[in-house]
Amino acid sequence: MRRRALLASVPGVLAGLAGCSFGTLGSDETADVTPAPRPTQSPTDANDSGTETPTDSGDPPRPENPTTVIELETGPRTYALSSPGLHTADRARVGLWFDQTATDDHPATLRGWLQNSNEFENTFRVKWIPGVGQTHSRQPSGYDHEARLHLAPTDNNDLADEVPSLGRTDEGYWRVDDVGPWMPETYRLNPGERVKLEYALVGEPGQSGRPTGTYEFRGQAGSLSVSVWDTRSPGPETDSRFAGRSLPALPGDGDVQWFHDADRTTPAFVRPSTERAKLDTQVGFEMVNNSHERLQCGHWDLYKLVDGEWFHVAPAAHTADCRLLKPGSQEQWGLRAFNGPAVGCGTGDCHCDGLTQGYLGGGEYAVVAGYGHATNESAALVALVGDRAAVTPTDGVPTARDGDTVRVTTDRHGDGERPADATFTLTRTDNASERVIAEQVMAHGRFAMSDGGLRNAIPFLTDDVSRVVVETDEHAVDGVLGYDTSRRRFRFRGQAYEVTRGQSGG
Repeated sequence: MRRRALLASVPGVLAGLAGCSFGTLGSDETADVTPAPRPTQSPTDANDSGTETPTDSGDPPRPENPTTVIELETGPRTYALSSPGLHTADRARVGLWFDQTATDDHPATLRGWLQNSNEFENTFRVKWIPGVGQTHSRQPSGYDHEARLHLAPTDNNDLADEVPSLGRTDEGYWRVDDVGPWMPETYRLNPGERVKLEYALVGEPGQSGRPTGTYEFRGQAGSLSVSVWDTRSPGPETDSRFAGRSLPALPGDGDVQWFHDADRTTPAFVRPSTERAKLDTQVGFEMVNNSHERLQCGHWDLYKLVDGEWFHVAPAAHTADCRLLKPGSQEQWGLRAFNGPAVGCGTGDCHCDGLTQGYLGGGEYAVVAGYGHATNESAALVALVGDRAAVTPTDGVPTARDGDTVRVTTDRHGDGERPADATFTLTRTDNASERVIAEQVMAHGRFAMSDGGLRNAIPFLTDDVSRVVVETDEHAVDGVLGYDTSRRRFRFRGQAYEVTRGQSGG
């Protein structure tokens, strides 16, 4: 190991690092992914960013499309960097991207810079900036020793106190000979001043092979990570109980990548924690992106398969935001499924990222994520075992009968609040082309509309009743009929029904 000269003194009071934010280098800077080229010039070539000096200022140099994904030539591994840059609460600005992949001649290398974006001199706590001074990763899940990655500074790193020596494992992967420390704890920069960064991304001194997983470089209040997967087999490692199953197309125009159709070469897929569960239950789902591309826009949906047809169950609506899933990233989503009323999620050990849904009957369901690689969406099939869903009215809802007509009055009616009072009427009819299922009738936000929808009409249309009038509000009526629609026909459990809009109140 060779000692480097300290490049700057550290006077003054240390500036605190309150937190890091990733992927927001500027409005003109993107995180697009491009393959890392083999270098055609030396890192210190006169036209290369390696010619910067510690006193460089102004707009830092950066590739138009910084590389965040590389495939190693020394083994079947792909590396994905979580972000090509970050900034800290005390306005340290960092750019970092792959400059070259690993070959027999050199390790995988990241290049970039650290800049003071303040209008005054500042001393930065380098040791707490992930990927800059925090150069040792945590071990990926499932490993407890000799499974870290390290950002080993090179001769072209202006901050390095020491430059470690490197070697290779028997399998050919690059590793560091010892783990430092290599970087200073603090560093002071003038306004706008920047310094060059360059690191070799290498393994532990005693590491065998290169474990797959996510390697996290944690700072004081943020992190940078490198995801590693097998280049030859980015897909799921387990077989599906539904392998070979042919399914009807889901509603919509796009193709779907099903988990049970995925193989070891499938780069993006939804992985369920189980494919069969008994109600009441919780099932976890994970969207995995082992591709070189960012996937979008990832909203989740639940469908039920009945008699060869898919029915959308939940949610009733999505927000308008478009979410991205970066290469090497995963997104978790949970389904808490109940055969009867849903149990609220309010305890400390209850994880509610996803959907809590009551009145789900036994059958086959699809959980669909709006991310896809060669398709628009990815999905997993899951069988829920239980009784068929019951259609029941809201507890204690008042009713009154006049001959063969039943009038149901919900809490929404006459409450003096907006939207205005309104009614709808349910009767039997001879035929209808649309079909609805119990899970839709009872779903909050769809026909159910809390206490104002079809669940408060269908149960009261018994053999000796010909008409049910539900007094509720405009919002609930719109949920049953749709906006600007006065009449609707549908089939439910073999019976055709017609629902009509009544008068609105003031």
